[in-house]
Amino acid sequence: MTIESPIMSNDTPPQRRRHPLEERETVPTPPTDPEGAAAPRGNTRVMLHLPSVTPYVCYVIIALNIVIFSARALSVDLNWELFLWGANHPPAVLENGELYRLFTSMFLHASIYTPDGAWALANSLHLIFNMTILYYAGTQLERIYGHVRFSIIYLLGGLGGSILSTVLSDSSVYSVGASGAVFAILGAQFVYLYQHRRLLGAWGRAQMRSLLSLGLINLVFGLLSTAQGAALRIDNWGHLGGVIGGVALAFAIGPYFIPQRHPDVPNALLGVDINPLKNRYWALSAYAIALMAILLVARIV
Repeated sequence: MTIESPIMSNDTPPQRRRHPLEERETVPTPPTDPEGAAAPRGNTRVMLHLPSVTPYVCYVIIALNIVIFSARALSVDLNWELFLWGANHPPAVLENGELYRLFTSMFLHASIYTPDGAWALANSLHLIFNMTILYYAGTQLERIYGHVRFSIIYLLGGLGGSILSTVLSDSSVYSVGASGAVFAILGAQFVYLYQHRRLLGAWGRAQMRSLLSLGLINLVFGLLSTAQGAALRIDNWGHLGGVIGGVALAFAIGPYFIPQRHPDVPNALLGVDINPLKNRYWALSAYAIALMAILLVARIV
């Protein structure tokens, strides 16, 4: 897939060390649909082609979460065994060293059973909500970020959410859900939109406003869930940690496109990534070290 945006053919090359699309205020209005193109301000329209991939990793993650949820629904005993084994539980992680819970909790969701074995079908909304957001936001991000970058942000961003939840949540909490990883994807998507806001124009700004609205809604529901007697408990620390991790990773390893003349298509530009992943492994190492340091300090304290 190619995402196209019109660029004026008579734009002069940038002279400063900034994104070329931020050098001038006369950047043409982008398409209202990211797949299409609107008429530019000028007599000649030049299309900008951005590299894209099919979001296989996102599809696999969604399928894996659904399969695990469905398998747990087959047996009450299996359901609670998997929950107690894989949920993020601060004492188990910090005192018993069960670090695997930081990852396994990302693939478990609210049980479809109550503790006494009755059906609780409404709990399936936890899975549906997370997978719906992941489908719409994750597929968009993976198309642009690629399989490896997307996987890193999902897993390490989600890990950041799990760690913050472990460190700051009450010791009685058992936390499950892909929300931390999903919010890492949302954070990374916001960074991409912000960095390329001139390129994406009105459509990009609208997407950023939508993400901010979603974050505000989640904040309100999260605060309401902390009220005494609330029927639903939301892991606010997990969400916050995921957002922080996603934003940090996106700034560190996310693609940063500048337009250059397309080698094969006349009168077209090609988005060239000037922030290749191979040059950013040190940033990933720093992120991982920071997470390990937080866990170590929390365990000591």
